Amino acid sequence: MADFLESEAEESDDEEVTGKKKVIDDDDEEEEEDDDERLREEMKDLINDEEEEVEEDSDNEVGKKKRRHHDDFDDNLEDEDYDLIEENLGVKVQRKKKFKRVRRIADEESDNEESKESMNRDAIANELFEGSDAEGLEEGEKERGDLEDEEAREVSGSDLESDPDDFIVDDEGQPITKGKKKRTIKYNDVALQEAQDIFGVDFDFEEFAKYEDEYDEDMEEEEYEDEEEEGEARQRPKKTTRKRPTKKSIFEVYEPVELERGHFTDRDNEIRATDIPERFQLRAVPMTSATEEEIAREAEWIYKQAFSNPTVSVQSTGPEEGASAGPTGDAGGRHQPLAGRKSVTAVSKVAEALRFMRNQLFEVPFIAFYRKEYVEPDLNINDLWSVYRWDEKWCQLQTRKKNLHRLFTKMQEYQCDQILQDDLEKPLPENMRPIDDSDFQRLDEVQSSEELRDVYLHFLLYYAQDIPDMQEAQAAKRKKKKQEAAAAAAANPDEEGNPEKEAEDDDGADDGDETRLKHAVRKDLFAVCREAGLDGLAKKFGLTPEQFGENLRDNYQRHEVDQFPVAPLEAAADFVSKRFTTPEEALKAARYMVATQISRDPLVRRCMRETFFERAKVCANPTKKGLKEIDENHPCYTMKYLKYKPVRNLEGEQFLNLSLAEKEGLVKLSIVMDSDTQSGTYLDEIKQLYYKDEFSSNVLEWNNQRSEALGYALNTFLYPTFEKELKTRLLGESQEGVIKACCRKLYNWLKVAPYSVDPQMEEDEDFDTRDGIRVFSIAYENNWEVPAFGALIDGTGEVSEYLRLPHLLKRKNAWKEKERELKELDLKLLRKFIMNKKPHVICLGAVSREALQIIDDIKAVVTDLAENEQMPLIGVELVDNDLATVYMNSKKAENDFRDYPPLLRQAISLARRLQDPLVEFSQLCTPDEEIFCLKYHPLQDNVPRDELTNALSLEFVNRTNEVGVDINLAITHPHTSFLVQFICGLGPRKGYALLKILKQSHQRLESRSQLVTVCNMGPKVFINCAGFIKIDTTSFENSTNAYVEVLDGSRVHPEAYEWARKMAVDALEYDDVTEDVNPAEALEEILENPEKLKDLDLDAFAVELERQGYGNKSITLYDIRAELNHRYKDLRTAYRSPNAEETFNMLTKETPQTFYIGKMVTCQVIGIARRKPRGPQLDQANPIRNDETGLWQCPFCLKNDFPELSEVWNHFDAGSCPGQAMGVRVRLDNGISGFILTKFISDKKVTNPEERVQVGMILHCRIT
Repeated sequence: MADFLESEAEESDDEEVTGKKKVIDDDDEEEEEDDDERLREEMKDLINDEEEEVEEDSDNEVGKKKRRHHDDFDDNLEDEDYDLIEENLGVKVQRKKKFKRVRRIADEESDNEESKESMNRDAIANELFEGSDAEGLEEGEKERGDLEDEEAREVSGSDLESDPDDFIVDDEGQPITKGKKKRTIKYNDVALQEAQDIFGVDFDFEEFAKYEDEYDEDMEEEEYEDEEEEGEARQRPKKTTRKRPTKKSIFEVYEPVELERGHFTDRDNEIRATDIPERFQLRAVPMTSATEEEIAREAEWIYKQAFSNPTVSVQSTGPEEGASAGPTGDAGGRHQPLAGRKSVTAVSKVAEALRFMRNQLFEVPFIAFYRKEYVEPDLNINDLWSVYRWDEKWCQLQTRKKNLHRLFTKMQEYQCDQILQDDLEKPLPENMRPIDDSDFQRLDEVQSSEELRDVYLHFLLYYAQDIPDMQEAQAAKRKKKKQEAAAAAAANPDEEGNPEKEAEDDDGADDGDETRLKHAVRKDLFAVCREAGLDGLAKKFGLTPEQFGENLRDNYQRHEVDQFPVAPLEAAADFVSKRFTTPEEALKAARYMVATQISRDPLVRRCMRETFFERAKVCANPTKKGLKEIDENHPCYTMKYLKYKPVRNLEGEQFLNLSLAEKEGLVKLSIVMDSDTQSGTYLDEIKQLYYKDEFSSNVLEWNNQRSEALGYALNTFLYPTFEKELKTRLLGESQEGVIKACCRKLYNWLKVAPYSVDPQMEEDEDFDTRDGIRVFSIAYENNWEVPAFGALIDGTGEVSEYLRLPHLLKRKNAWKEKERELKELDLKLLRKFIMNKKPHVICLGAVSREALQIIDDIKAVVTDLAENEQMPLIGVELVDNDLATVYMNSKKAENDFRDYPPLLRQAISLARRLQDPLVEFSQLCTPDEEIFCLKYHPLQDNVPRDELTNALSLEFVNRTNEVGVDINLAITHPHTSFLVQFICGLGPRKGYALLKILKQSHQRLESRSQLVTVCNMGPKVFINCAGFIKIDTTSFENSTNAYVEVLDGSRVHPEAYEWARKMAVDALEYDDVTEDVNPAEALEEILENPEKLKDLDLDAFAVELERQGYGNKSITLYDIRAELNHRYKDLRTAYRSPNAEETFNMLTKETPQTFYIGKMVTCQVIGIARRKPRGPQLDQANPIRNDETGLWQCPFCLKNDFPELSEVWNHFDAGSCPGQAMGVRVRLDNGISGFILTKFISDKKVTNPEERVQVGMILHCRIT
């Protein structure tokens, strides 16, 4: 395969050389035409010359044209007026620039030529501004106009922008000119201004002016060179200069990577304009329509790959993935498929999902919400996303199969041509293997990328040497056909060309002089053996690789060995050659050929791969480096010594940890098939299928040769390949498990509904929640020197007030009186703020254990207000500050709240998270990918970033479409606009374009139908997104005279509006014949009294709809009834206060995986714990006298400097004895306090802890 790839690479290089030669020839022709153009340039009477001057000078005028705009007044509309009109109307207005251009031309020419020029003004204006729409233009002029429009779009970066060449003149028609060095460039490109706002870049305008001056001076001498590079037609020598003023385009100002991040490339514009869901367009393999036959085959394949085939290692599937792990001892239960096990009935549901995705371009959320009848109960929304991902893999596999099928066909045609060139009666060469139907059938049966690679390697084994000759023959045939077509066209010039022949000519157009180049062909050992004629000796082994593969598949000797009657060495003697001079060498080479053929046979590889994956065992041994670095805290501590551990017993991310340790050089990892403890090897098992069951010496010798060839195939070719494949599979499964764990963590964060207020509180007018809840949050740093900050946000999430609390961390019972006074001052300030602003809830960031003390202080203030000021009891909540910390340091927070200190930004994020977690988490979904700053899993940095990005974004997509997005709210409150990109059918590009159109039109979205009429949304995208865009219809009742569709504020899709109205009419028992029946009024009445819907027979209604051709709507109708009962009811889990365990984890930043019994940690000694002696202990005290020093020792505190016994008793009576030391008090790094008993300080006996430890000392200890 490597040889073939290298030969292909050499061929590509040669083609590039020939292509360069053609370019040089074209350049020579362009230079000749260029000379002619220089002659035409001197002619002043042609229109084209005028265009050249206009284009050249117009560039100079771009930076000057605003200079004298306010000095004079022109009755005609100026460009700024057009901009204002367009901004208010939201549509493009045709600008009559031709008079300005005419004035410009007139200024360039002499006065005596004005009359002559005026005759051509209309033609010039039409050519420049009307493009292909102008009447009377010739075909070439139309093409030029279209090209100019395209160039203008490229420069402006958007199809919605105006022509960049806006020329300004004064009242007298003269151009406004000023000195270049003093001018100030004003950017007219809306896309540039938009990008400038996004990227936050400050420009040095004088520097850009300097660059433009340099460009103006060099333009004249460079213009023809630019034309040659652009390859423009010689009839328009200076048209390409329209692209020159790119100084004013975002493509010149920003780096390509910045344009990609901001979605300003041509590809992004194409995605925005195409009426296909954005996520469909971003797939690596495009979404294409499919026939029913292909959908049936694909559904079977996806079911087998995603919902049937179990994993090699043990991977848990969460409940949201739709599968639950079986019993531990059950292999089928432990080894679940990646997407969860499904019943066979899911095949039809997968097929329905594929029809919606591929043929109707419905995205997953739309199918999950509005086509439930076709996929439930077998497939939930996560299963549908699995189908979506596997559809991409299916399409990729089919594309590769088609390419390989094309290669097979070409090789078969080449072989046929070679046979026809020789004598037909002559037998085929012995080393020639013709491609037949079995090869194509084998290719059609391929079900995985591994099997496809097997087929390709099998093809290369026999035909790699023929590929260069085949390509040359194909090129010669195409060249011959092209010549014949040219001759036929010359003979019959009036006849139209054959499209098929033209297509063939186009395919071979790139070949050029390919047949002149001789490719270097490298030969491997197998090809050398074939050339030596050893195919015949290899066939004497008695069994073809295909036959051996069938024996393996059926696990019995389906094909008997065809025993050769001559001994192996005697048979090899007939194949001695210059290359292989002895029978032993010839026999050895034949064994190599047989081993290679066996290892390349697809059926053999498939059977052995399955067995290898089933029986493989992993071995691991630490390196010298690993012995030092793998300690108890290392994830591979329990796996650094592995010996023949079955890979099927690996669980979770174990193999990922082993793989990382192998990369770091800590362990040596290997996967083997057989172990030392086995009685027999796999080779001993399968060689019986390759033996001849006889006992003659000749048969035994041939059996030995077969055994050696088979063993060489296994140990040299197959086992190393399968080991790499299995490592890749295990690594992929481990990474998939980590990604799912990250998604579960994010899912648990996003599933929480906004904080809900106690209904009793809403009875107070000051605490009404119709405008949302007010949240007051406090953020602090675990440092007394840094003041804490509080922020109050209103119901829309905007900051209304903030509060600085510099002494909040001090204690009310502090030793110092000043600290107590400062603390009380802050609490009074806090009390006054709460009483005046009346927040619905107060929250505090869970930074450290001090948060518990602060919460107690806040609750005391709230309780005092409730008792003394008759205020409702305001809730006080502890909120995880991980998200707020990331947001505090993000670029977005810095741009939104540039003047706020970091802690105040953190407080804002805390409040918004309590108000709506989904909105606040979405603010990290920016091009900077700050969403990855959150900690989901310890191994999240060791999985493919793209896969993790897609998986996390799907969690946002699922939750956003479940909740719905208010577009008008996203416009008025930008911090909520990040949800728009997750709406079904939209994405970052389409979502931002939607918001941009509404902002520019300065109007709110009053109905879903305006998505089409105002926002120019295509039908496919509209169908996908309409149901998930909610509109607050109550806010338009008094502000518009137009009809307000109340269903636009519900989850009911526009396609089902008529059914909802019909349900309302039927529920109110109106007579359909009556003329006074108004479905809209009936609907409003039902919304006020939804209990009347309970009596409807929705099942009968669903049957009628299906009879009328609307499809199965049995579940949809029930969803409509539920939605009419409560429009856009929040389906998320209600918020609840954290329990004790969650509070512990938030304050310590620990989890059960990082903080557990038996873990070794480091801690700091903060004191000695003592117990004072009681009365009976004092009575029984027995002071000890040191005979050496003569001093007495206290039996409790062990103080030994008392000269007299009486002083010891005075020591007791005065209460100065601290007591017996019970242990050591310590503090862990996470702030948790600990205690070590004296007997656990050391293995040796310790009576006085102070002899072994001191305050401030760092100890290593273990959690018990």
